[in-house]
Amino acid sequence: MGTRSKLKDATAAMENATSFATWRDAAGAHDALSGARAWREDDSSPHYDAATLRQSMQRMRTARESNDGLRLAATLTEDLYRHLNDFSAPGLYERALTGTKLLLERYLEESETSLRWLAAWQSPDLTKAEKRLRFETAYKVFGRSALLLSGGATWGFHHLGVVRALLEEDLLPHIISGASTGAMIAAGTCARNDEELRQMFENTDEMRLDGLVPIGVKRSANTGAWLDPEKLYEVLLHNCGPATFAEAYARSGRALNISVSPTRLRQKPRLLTHLTAPNVLIARAALASSALPGLFPPVVLHKRSLDGEVADYMPSERWVDGSLHGDLPKQRLSRLHNVNHFIVSQTNPLVLPLMRHGKKRGVRATMAGLVGATVRGQGGYAADLARRATPSGPLGQLANQAYALVNQDYRGDIDIHPRVTWASYRKVVKNPDRDDLRRFIAEGRKAVWPQIAKIRNQTRIGSAFRDALTALRT
Repeated sequence: MGTRSKLKDATAAMENATSFATWRDAAGAHDALSGARAWREDDSSPHYDAATLRQSMQRMRTARESNDGLRLAATLTEDLYRHLNDFSAPGLYERALTGTKLLLERYLEESETSLRWLAAWQSPDLTKAEKRLRFETAYKVFGRSALLLSGGATWGFHHLGVVRALLEEDLLPHIISGASTGAMIAAGTCARNDEELRQMFENTDEMRLDGLVPIGVKRSANTGAWLDPEKLYEVLLHNCGPATFAEAYARSGRALNISVSPTRLRQKPRLLTHLTAPNVLIARAALASSALPGLFPPVVLHKRSLDGEVADYMPSERWVDGSLHGDLPKQRLSRLHNVNHFIVSQTNPLVLPLMRHGKKRGVRATMAGLVGATVRGQGGYAADLARRATPSGPLGQLANQAYALVNQDYRGDIDIHPRVTWASYRKVVKNPDRDDLRRFIAEGRKAVWPQIAKIRNQTRIGSAFRDALTALRT
């Protein structure tokens, strides 16, 4: 059997894989046949200085062996920040399916080992409180990673597969943001601890999928909406539970963030989280974030008072779909949580066709990218003209929403795009059935697997910082 035929077999095995382990084995076989494994074993690269990396690793090992924690801390401070930008170069992740250069992975492993060793190191000259303060300062400088789940109507159920794949590899970030359907998935994820999440994925038949129910022509004419918000809220309470943002954070340790957009011109979009809205009910926030104008009416948020009663939160304000102003609220996440690394699961049906070719090579991908850039640029210009020309009122609000929708940045540091077809648009606003749900989860998982090595490499130091601080605080 020739090499080309073996490559086709390896590609088919990846396509048919039902677990990451199976996919990884097939990807390893593909790398061996394509020459990518030899590329990984070759230390040379234009993206970094191999000799400097090896010297840095030796300094870390020498400091640990001599029990010199202060010297190790100085080495990490000097070297770690200098090299990490090199590790994010796209060219380091385009050649092999199973990962990047082995030298980089060894360097990250050495750095992680050193951080964990330093957290456990004891010195009479450094109290535990002082060491914790140094770690907290270093972690703040280093920054954190977040998972952002876009809007996407029914396509947003792909996010469940993304969450499952990351959970299975112990890579699920502790900061999760969602808009529209992404808010529903984020809320259900952050309301559960890891064990409860695993049980949810083992028993997906318990998940309700009947949230989209038409309200009839007469009622629709009175409300300006097509679907029943109370029915969707009933389903969200079943799937996400009655927790507030603060209660969800206490239960799972994950910081839930939900985008909502205003209906009043002078009101600003909000990012609801345990820091900004601790007593707001997460299911109600997910309902507001999913209230796309025309499909659902605007929503009043609910809070749980100190006496346990549920009441309106800011009763004079009403909120709509978070995707309109904050599909990926990167700036607000940075301010609230010190996030500087974004993993984006993108399922927005208005955005995905224009983005899927953005990081691919070849004539077809280049042409698709040019078309997408042109459409976005001209769409943004037209939306801006409409916004300026439209007077205030309902039409002005609609023009502002259109401008905000077109003018957003829909990319992250790592972008996960599930595979969709044009035929999928027939189900974009329709309740999925059980077969649809299984397919969405399977496609979401498969979309993550080629990114696992990149996600692990780019988040492992942040995870080591977080684990070290957890140990020091207890």
